[in-house]
Amino acid sequence: MTRHEQPPIYTKTGDDGTTGRLFGGRLSKADPIIDVCGTLDEAVAALGLARAHLDDPALGAIVLDLQRGLFVAAADLVANPRARDRLTPGISALTDDMTAALEQTIDRLVAARPLRPAFVVPGATPASAALDLARGFLRRAERLLVGARQAGAPAAPALLIYLNRSSDLAYVLARHAAAGHDEPLSHE
Repeated sequence: MTRHEQPPIYTKTGDDGTTGRLFGGRLSKADPIIDVCGTLDEAVAALGLARAHLDDPALGAIVLDLQRGLFVAAADLVANPRARDRLTPGISALTDDMTAALEQTIDRLVAARPLRPAFVVPGATPASAALDLARGFLRRAERLLVGARQAGAPAAPALLIYLNRSSDLAYVLARHAAAGHDEPLSHE
Protein backbone atom coordinates (compact mmCIF):
# COMPACT_ATOMS: atom_id res chain seq x y z
CA MET A 1 0.00 0.00 0.00
CA THR A 2 1.43 3.38 -0.96
CA ARG A 3 1.31 6.28 1.42
CA HIS A 4 -1.64 7.79 -0.50
CA GLU A 5 -3.74 4.65 -0.31
CA GLN A 6 -6.09 4.33 2.60
CA PRO A 7 -6.89 1.05 4.26
CA PRO A 8 -10.44 -0.13 3.62
CA ILE A 9 -13.16 1.25 5.89
CA TYR A 10 -14.39 -2.27 6.56
CA THR A 11 -12.52 -4.46 9.02
CA LYS A 12 -14.80 -7.52 8.85
CA THR A 13 -14.33 -8.00 12.61
CA GLY A 14 -17.99 -7.17 13.22
CA ASP A 15 -19.28 -9.65 10.68
CA ASP A 16 -19.90 -12.09 13.53
CA GLY A 17 -22.38 -9.72 15.20
CA THR A 18 -19.96 -8.30 17.75
CA THR A 19 -18.25 -4.96 18.17
CA GLY A 20 -15.03 -3.99 19.91
CA ARG A 21 -14.81 -2.38 23.33
CA LEU A 22 -12.41 0.42 24.10
CA PHE A 23 -9.26 -1.21 25.56
CA GLY A 24 -10.15 -4.72 24.49
CA GLY A 25 -12.94 -7.22 24.51
CA ARG A 26 -16.03 -7.54 22.37
CA LEU A 27 -19.76 -7.16 22.89
CA SER A 28 -22.73 -8.42 20.94
CA LYS A 29 -24.20 -5.72 18.74
CA ALA A 30 -27.49 -6.54 20.51
CA ASP A 31 -26.01 -5.76 23.95
CA PRO A 32 -27.92 -3.03 25.82
CA ILE A 33 -24.71 -0.98 26.11
CA ILE A 34 -24.40 -0.94 22.32
CA ASP A 35 -28.05 0.16 22.09
CA VAL A 36 -27.17 3.16 24.23
CA CYS A 37 -24.07 3.91 22.15
CA GLY A 38 -26.05 3.64 18.92
CA THR A 39 -28.65 6.04 20.26
CA LEU A 40 -25.90 8.47 21.28
CA ASP A 41 -24.59 8.21 17.72
CA GLU A 42 -28.06 9.19 16.46
CA ALA A 43 -28.11 12.14 18.88
CA VAL A 44 -24.69 13.32 17.73
CA ALA A 45 -25.85 13.14 14.08
CA ALA A 46 -29.04 15.10 14.85
CA LEU A 47 -26.93 17.71 16.66
CA GLY A 48 -24.74 17.92 13.57
CA LEU A 49 -27.83 18.59 11.47
CA ALA A 50 -28.86 21.30 13.91
CA ARG A 51 -25.41 22.86 13.81
CA ALA A 52 -25.50 22.92 10.01
CA HIS A 53 -28.73 24.94 10.19
CA LEU A 54 -27.76 27.34 12.99
CA ASP A 55 -27.06 30.94 12.04
CA ASP A 56 -25.73 31.82 15.49
CA PRO A 57 -22.03 30.85 15.83
CA ALA A 58 -22.24 30.95 19.64
CA LEU A 59 -25.06 28.39 19.65
CA GLY A 60 -23.15 26.34 17.08
CA ALA A 61 -20.14 26.25 19.38
CA ILE A 62 -22.30 25.00 22.27
CA VAL A 63 -23.76 22.28 20.05
CA LEU A 64 -20.27 21.23 18.92
CA ASP A 65 -19.13 21.03 22.55
CA LEU A 66 -22.17 18.88 23.33
CA GLN A 67 -21.36 16.57 20.40
CA ARG A 68 -17.81 16.19 21.69
CA GLY A 69 -19.07 15.49 25.21
CA LEU A 70 -21.37 12.78 23.90
CA PHE A 71 -18.38 11.11 22.21
CA VAL A 72 -16.71 11.07 25.62
CA ALA A 73 -19.87 9.57 27.13
CA ALA A 74 -19.93 6.83 24.48
CA ALA A 75 -16.24 6.04 25.05
CA ASP A 76 -16.81 5.87 28.81
CA LEU A 77 -19.77 3.56 28.27
CA VAL A 78 -18.15 1.16 25.81
CA ALA A 79 -14.82 0.92 27.63
CA ASN A 80 -13.79 -2.47 28.94
CA PRO A 81 -14.76 -2.31 32.63
CA ARG A 82 -11.48 -4.02 33.60
CA ALA A 83 -9.52 -1.19 31.95
CA ARG A 84 -11.24 1.85 33.48
CA ASP A 85 -7.90 2.91 34.95
CA ARG A 86 -6.74 3.56 31.37
CA LEU A 87 -9.50 6.11 30.66
CA THR A 88 -8.52 9.76 30.37
CA PRO A 89 -10.81 12.25 32.17
CA GLY A 90 -12.59 14.47 29.67
CA ILE A 91 -11.37 12.40 26.71
CA SER A 92 -12.65 8.88 27.34
CA ALA A 93 -14.15 9.27 30.82
CA LEU A 94 -16.88 11.65 31.90
CA THR A 95 -16.09 14.04 34.72
CA ASP A 96 -18.26 15.91 37.18
CA ASP A 97 -16.85 19.11 35.66
CA MET A 98 -18.37 18.18 32.29
CA THR A 99 -21.82 17.88 33.86
CA ALA A 100 -21.30 21.12 35.79
CA ALA A 101 -20.38 22.86 32.53
CA LEU A 102 -23.66 21.68 30.96
CA GLU A 103 -25.58 23.04 33.94
CA GLN A 104 -23.81 26.40 33.73
CA THR A 105 -24.57 26.62 30.01
CA ILE A 106 -28.23 25.75 30.60
CA ASP A 107 -28.51 28.37 33.36
CA ARG A 108 -26.86 31.03 31.18
CA LEU A 109 -29.13 30.28 28.20
CA VAL A 110 -32.31 30.22 30.30
CA ALA A 111 -31.34 33.53 31.94
CA ALA A 112 -30.91 35.04 28.47
CA ARG A 113 -34.21 33.60 27.14
CA PRO A 114 -36.56 32.33 29.86
CA LEU A 115 -38.54 29.25 28.91
CA ARG A 116 -42.26 29.58 28.23
CA PRO A 117 -44.48 27.66 30.65
CA ALA A 118 -46.06 25.59 27.87
CA PHE A 119 -45.42 22.43 25.89
CA VAL A 120 -43.95 23.37 22.53
CA VAL A 121 -44.64 21.71 19.18
CA PRO A 122 -41.24 21.07 17.52
CA GLY A 123 -40.55 22.43 14.06
CA ALA A 124 -40.31 26.21 14.33
CA THR A 125 -37.04 26.22 12.39
CA PRO A 126 -34.88 23.47 10.85
CA ALA A 127 -32.27 23.96 13.59
CA SER A 128 -34.79 23.83 16.44
CA ALA A 129 -36.43 20.75 14.93
CA ALA A 130 -33.06 18.97 14.71
CA LEU A 131 -32.28 19.95 18.31
CA ASP A 132 -35.65 18.58 19.45
CA LEU A 133 -34.88 15.37 17.53
CA ALA A 134 -31.52 15.17 19.32
CA ARG A 135 -33.31 15.71 22.63
CA GLY A 136 -35.56 12.74 21.86
CA PHE A 137 -32.56 10.55 21.07
CA LEU A 138 -30.86 11.65 24.28
CA ARG A 139 -33.92 10.84 26.36
CA ARG A 140 -34.08 7.41 24.71
CA ALA A 141 -30.36 6.86 25.44
CA GLU A 142 -31.06 7.76 29.05
CA ARG A 143 -33.93 5.24 29.27
CA LEU A 144 -31.82 2.55 27.62
CA LEU A 145 -28.97 3.24 30.03
CA VAL A 146 -31.30 2.85 33.01
CA GLY A 147 -32.43 -0.50 31.62
CA ALA A 148 -28.87 -1.62 30.93
CA ARG A 149 -27.80 -0.71 34.44
CA GLN A 150 -30.80 -2.52 35.93
CA ALA A 151 -29.79 -5.58 33.90
CA GLY A 152 -26.33 -5.43 35.48
CA ALA A 153 -24.31 -3.61 32.83
CA PRO A 154 -21.38 -1.73 34.32
CA ALA A 155 -21.86 1.97 33.66
CA ALA A 156 -20.61 4.88 35.70
CA PRO A 157 -23.45 6.70 37.53
CA ALA A 158 -22.10 9.97 36.11
CA LEU A 159 -23.24 8.82 32.64
CA LEU A 160 -26.90 8.88 33.60
CA ILE A 161 -26.63 12.37 35.04
CA TYR A 162 -24.70 13.63 32.01
CA LEU A 163 -27.29 12.26 29.58
CA ASN A 164 -30.10 13.85 31.59
CA ARG A 165 -28.39 17.26 31.48
CA SER A 166 -27.56 16.80 27.79
CA SER A 167 -31.22 16.37 26.91
CA ASP A 168 -32.07 19.44 29.01
CA LEU A 169 -29.44 21.43 27.12
CA ALA A 170 -30.78 20.21 23.76
CA TYR A 171 -34.25 21.44 24.77
CA VAL A 172 -32.96 24.86 25.83
CA LEU A 173 -30.88 25.14 22.64
CA ALA A 174 -33.96 24.28 20.56
CA ARG A 175 -35.90 27.11 22.18
CA HIS A 176 -33.06 29.51 21.36
CA ALA A 177 -32.87 28.24 17.80
CA ALA A 178 -36.63 28.77 17.44
CA ALA A 179 -36.03 32.44 18.28
CA GLY A 180 -39.58 33.09 19.45
CA HIS A 181 -41.26 31.16 16.62
CA ASP A 182 -42.20 28.22 18.88
CA GLU A 183 -45.83 27.20 18.77
CA PRO A 184 -47.43 26.16 22.06
CA LEU A 185 -49.25 22.83 22.09
CA SER A 186 -52.63 24.54 22.51
CA HIS A 187 -53.97 28.01 21.78
CA GLU A 188 -55.63 28.70 25.14
